[in-house]
Amino acid sequence: MNKGFWRMSENTDNVSAHSVHLKKEISFPRAVCLILGSTIGSAIFVSPKGVVLHSRSYGLSLVVWTLGGVFSVIGSLCYAELGTTITKSGSSYIYVLESFGGLMAFLNLWTNLLISYPARQAILALTFSNYLIKPFFPSCALPSSAEYLLAVVCIGFITAVNCARVKWGAFLQMAATAAQVGALLVIMVAGVVKLIQGDTQNFEKPFEGLQLNAGSMSLALYSALYSYSGWDALNYVTEEMKNPERNLPLTIIIAMPLLTVIYILTNVAYYTVLDADSILNSSAVAVTFADKVLGYGKWFIPLSVAISCCGALNSVVISSSRLIFVGSREGQLPDCLCLVHIYRFTPIPALLFNGGMALIFLCVKDVYQLIHYFSFSYWLFLGLAVAGQIYLRWTCPDMPRPLKLNICFPIVYCVCSVCLVVVPLYSDPSDSMVGLAGILSGAPIYYFFIHLPPQRQPKILRKILGFMFLYTQKVCLCCPAQSAEGRDCHHNPNKTA
Repeated sequence: MNKGFWRMSENTDNVSAHSVHLKKEISFPRAVCLILGSTIGSAIFVSPKGVVLHSRSYGLSLVVWTLGGVFSVIGSLCYAELGTTITKSGSSYIYVLESFGGLMAFLNLWTNLLISYPARQAILALTFSNYLIKPFFPSCALPSSAEYLLAVVCIGFITAVNCARVKWGAFLQMAATAAQVGALLVIMVAGVVKLIQGDTQNFEKPFEGLQLNAGSMSLALYSALYSYSGWDALNYVTEEMKNPERNLPLTIIIAMPLLTVIYILTNVAYYTVLDADSILNSSAVAVTFADKVLGYGKWFIPLSVAISCCGALNSVVISSSRLIFVGSREGQLPDCLCLVHIYRFTPIPALLFNGGMALIFLCVKDVYQLIHYFSFSYWLFLGLAVAGQIYLRWTCPDMPRPLKLNICFPIVYCVCSVCLVVVPLYSDPSDSMVGLAGILSGAPIYYFFIHLPPQRQPKILRKILGFMFLYTQKVCLCCPAQSAEGRDCHHNPNKTA
């Protein structure tokens, strides 16, 4: 098999004897915090109104939130089986690579690396800075320069923390997750108190005015699932988990049902205090809730939203840097990106590249539109990875599987994923076509730089890559990392379709 263009650097063999690897420093509590912190993010605080908009009733909205939670639990259980069967880090990228070959895996890598993850990090950083600065400018517009400068500082700080130690990034995640869950508990308790006091008028006719049709239900479910997205974060760091065969499924079994209950109770609290018009007209539902209920303590919610964004950003930085690292190790990115610091055991080049991409996307004027273009790609590749689970059950029935689900789980998830991909193509075909074109634009890159044999590729670029590899080692004090099986990253042949 062709090793790929990126493996053509000429200095790799001189350092392979000194290879290091990422250490197993993610314990069970840190794993739970990683999933909760990645999933909660800012969506449940800022924009849960999409469900109300498309369902038009509080009763149906709660049904949709429950269905979204059940769907996410099924998907996360499928990923628990995949993560314990294919023990490499990389989540959907590595599962698609093992099941369907290099091209489909590279399209996943291309979309997430160059658009989805950097754009998401830019949005989280901007949301963080917005909610942190807003209390100082209560009656006027925020100064854009201060907002962007604080976003740059946030990205730089989180990147530096994760470059320093894996444990430091994990501690930051645990602290942020505690703040996230604490803020939601305050909202839930306030809602329960209001219910006990007799504020039940919004639930007297919970299904009045509902829109019960396939289109509206699909869009409402899509809005709910956006708040649940991020549950696959743990599969990006499988190799860094302690006892992943036990802790990966156990973390998912505990975290995802807990998250579903938290989301449902949080929305019950919102619906108790706010009428539908208040939710639909609010730019941040949790802040509107706090203004009506918490009195002098209302400042706590904007601060919690900022901390939540910081925690979600930290989780995305961890996930996306590991995706870059694994993509390089598998031969689909330059091999200078699968280097690990020889003392700190962190993937510093991958983290720096990821941070640089996020900073570039801070300069994009309409980064929200980019996310809109590629939102369906998230469900496309999640569904494709679970389809690979079914495919591997058929082609490799004797493959060791510490956790083996009933085949109905991945089948149900794949069918639902097809619906989630088709709905945007039907409801917004022009924007979806732009996103699809962006995904397919990675095919020529794959063909010219990975699929073609080395003799047909420019020598000058190979020399440039060799120079980058050598000086990245010197500047970052890094060595080539070993794979989960103990092989040096630059000896892993690239898999082609």
